[in-house]
Amino acid sequence: MRLLRMVVLVSLALASMGEGEAKACSCLRQDFGGGKLYVGAGGAVPADAEGFAWTGGEKLSSAKGRVTLVRVDGKKKVPVKYTIVEKGPIEVIVPAAKFKPGQVYEVTVREGPQAAETRKNLDPAATNVPPPETTTTVTIAAGPLALPEAKLTASAPAQEKIQVAHPASCSHEIEAATATLKVELPAEAEALRDYLVYETRVDGAVWNASGGLCNHVDPGRTWTGEAGTDKLFVACDQPEALKPGRHKVEVEVASPDRAKVITTPAVELELACAAPPPAEPPAPAPTGAEPQEPPPVAKKGCSVGDPGSFAWVLGVGLLFARRRRRAA
Repeated sequence: MRLLRMVVLVSLALASMGEGEAKACSCLRQDFGGGKLYVGAGGAVPADAEGFAWTGGEKLSSAKGRVTLVRVDGKKKVPVKYTIVEKGPIEVIVPAAKFKPGQVYEVTVREGPQAAETRKNLDPAATNVPPPETTTTVTIAAGPLALPEAKLTASAPAQEKIQVAHPASCSHEIEAATATLKVELPAEAEALRDYLVYETRVDGAVWNASGGLCNHVDPGRTWTGEAGTDKLFVACDQPEALKPGRHKVEVEVASPDRAKVITTPAVELELACAAPPPAEPPAPAPTGAEPQEPPPVAKKGCSVGDPGSFAWVLGVGLLFARRRRRAA
């Protein structure tokens, strides 16, 4: 539900874990502040843009008076009427009159009513909460958006440890084969890189990776954060992820109002799992060991003969002694 972007993501891995091992990831999100506008370098917007593209927590239509739009005319600030038009997950603040090159506007957006209500319960000393409203100065560029083409480049595959979303623990670290993507724009469009929106497709399907289930990614952006970049990965121990092998990758590049849409020529990537570490060789036999002694041989007294020989000698001696006693 985008009204609050208050997302509770609960995923129980009961199929593969015992009751005592089951875990869940739960995220509670409240977006404060006035959201963000899609603008290029220096706050620029092309002259043929439909309006000011915006994204934030609650829809702009959630309450009246959330947006104030003025045109800066020298020292004067002229109020401008507008309408709100939805373009998928992005909303566009459309002024009553079309843009003219060189115009300067100030766009002020206040947070939604539910965020404002929640703010009342926050610790006044909290420092990581954005202000309740945001004002952005926007300059209309000298010409329309020039976007004849764009190219996609990919880094050489690399093996690294990365954090990815996980249904039980929200995120966890895996060993993966990765490739970093970047859209190369024509020189005349580079200044508007942050104004444009991007969508990566792998083998025809939209690629939506995340470093954690509780991480938020703005529309037209990816988990890498920087506009026009992305990262692919494969991990053999994660069957629901991208499969190892060869993949066809392309990126759609568009203006936020989708008046202009192009797709980069596809590139092909080969991503393979890391080879398992080699098995340790068996320990070598000890060298220089002293030979073991043979088991001891039972001793037979002074005789080297067998026990029967000794008994015969003893018997003769006793008989001779008995005869001498009779003779005496």
